[in-house]
Amino acid sequence: MLERRLSVCRGALSALAILVTAATPTSISEAGQYEQPPVFSASQVLPANLLNSPNYRVGEGVTIENFQEVFRVETKWGTFTVKGSDLMRVRAREIAATAELEQIGGAETFVDSAGRTALKPLNTAKDLVTAPGKTIGDTFKGVGNLFGSVDASMSATDPHKEGVIASVTGGATARRKLAYDFGVDPNTSFLPLHDELTRLATASAVGETTTNAGLAFVTGGAGIAISVGGTSQTLRKALRDKTSAQLEKDGRVALASMGVSQGTVDAFYGNPNLSPTDKSIIVDALQNLGATSGREIFVAGAANAQSIEMGFFYRRQAELIAGFDKKVSPVRAFVRMGAAPMLETGKGTVSILPVDYLFWSAPLEGLVSGARGGQIWITGKASQMATSQLASLGWTVVPKAGAQLGQ
Repeated sequence: MLERRLSVCRGALSALAILVTAATPTSISEAGQYEQPPVFSASQVLPANLLNSPNYRVGEGVTIENFQEVFRVETKWGTFTVKGSDLMRVRAREIAATAELEQIGGAETFVDSAGRTALKPLNTAKDLVTAPGKTIGDTFKGVGNLFGSVDASMSATDPHKEGVIASVTGGATARRKLAYDFGVDPNTSFLPLHDELTRLATASAVGETTTNAGLAFVTGGAGIAISVGGTSQTLRKALRDKTSAQLEKDGRVALASMGVSQGTVDAFYGNPNLSPTDKSIIVDALQNLGATSGREIFVAGAANAQSIEMGFFYRRQAELIAGFDKKVSPVRAFVRMGAAPMLETGKGTVSILPVDYLFWSAPLEGLVSGARGGQIWITGKASQMATSQLASLGWTVVPKAGAQLGQ
């Protein structure tokens, strides 16, 4: 399933391109009045601690694609293209964790008895019938969770869900716990980390052993560093303790309570470009908005994500919107203005975009054309020309907004 997600990204569309739906500005600028995307050096756009490590090196040339910085990252596992500085921060963490996991050898994790099997939790379930007072086992916290995971798996539609067997075997549980201990996403799209988590989780389930190495790796015993933002500890623990099917079951109930239609919910959970982590963070962020209307507009946009980068964009955007609602001004509604969904807030119309560099271009002009003006909050910065042109259309750019929004 991971390979399927990775293969889709070769046709990736930018988040802004999706938002403007390839719209032509209502009063299009003449040829030559737009800027060309610049090229930066890696040292211009990344802090020194992200430029390289013992496990990777970022190539010097950094292009701009769809308002995101594009990094060429050389690692011991091959060369990877990373789109967006936010995702680069996540990848840096994942690369470090992968290298740490590789140091854990088979002697510490593999089978120590020929009688142990990866299906031991199933034996536990059987034993619950014959000797319920004896064996609730270490894998599960109660009968309700055991059979609840089976029930959720049978009804889930998320392409990334564990199967019925996987949902009650030790491997899936061990993988989530291992990821939590190392501060990484159990649903990662970084293939080397995916492979290491699978290797060690399977060995742990078979041998009934665990490793505490992750606790030393995560500074201060922190939880899952699944994003660059402030994802709640409650959600982090849910990603550790619940299967993706259980997360979907909970999320469907939450989205229905927000007024999101069944069709949109189905499309959202059926999109392979949104990981279970993406979906859970989006739902959690939207829930934190309280009585905000029009949340279906955002969910429908996320349901149309055309790549894993797009899925990550919507996840970050949802976090930023929740941060704006909490720290700056209440978000009253998601609305459609001009060519894209925007927010109606106590500060007027606002667009919040987790992008690295805005330059004046047809997609950017199309984004704001037809709207009456407002604020564009971005996590990166904008060119002087983009700032000036947007101002002439009634839009104020708020750069480096992530710090203000706690993200």
